[in-house]
Amino acid sequence: MTAHDYGPVFGAAPVGVVCYPRRAAYAVISNSHGGVAAIRAALLDGTSKYWLPGGGMQPTESPEEAVVREVREELGRDIYMLGRVGQAVQFFYAATEDRWYEMTAIFIRARFENEGAGSGEYQLHWLDALHHAEFFHACHAWAATLA
Repeated sequence: MTAHDYGPVFGAAPVGVVCYPRRAAYAVISNSHGGVAAIRAALLDGTSKYWLPGGGMQPTESPEEAVVREVREELGRDIYMLGRVGQAVQFFYAATEDRWYEMTAIFIRARFENEGAGSGEYQLHWLDALHHAEFFHACHAWAATLA
């Protein structure tokens, strides 16, 4: 990890590889037991990893608009935003697309508006913010500690 104009940098692309820019925003939602909200997705190798709720921003969306949309799609829940907590750059390979990305991610602290279970694309999981190995992106593990 090194210093960067957009906060800390995680990962690196192989020399000579073209990285596609990706703007993303993620919610950092904590509970009273020290857990951080996450979703789990299967990888092509049959394993699964966790992500913070959120994702890629549409060209005309603000980070806040993207987080609201993504959390509603992924978890079927509404959120109340408490403010931005950080941003970072993550280099990663997306096997499903066979390409490298340079993702600039903005992290927004939030809380769920309602306590009921939502019906989204994924199930809500609560991860211990101190156990970083379960996140696919190192920048998500870093952001989870900012909750």
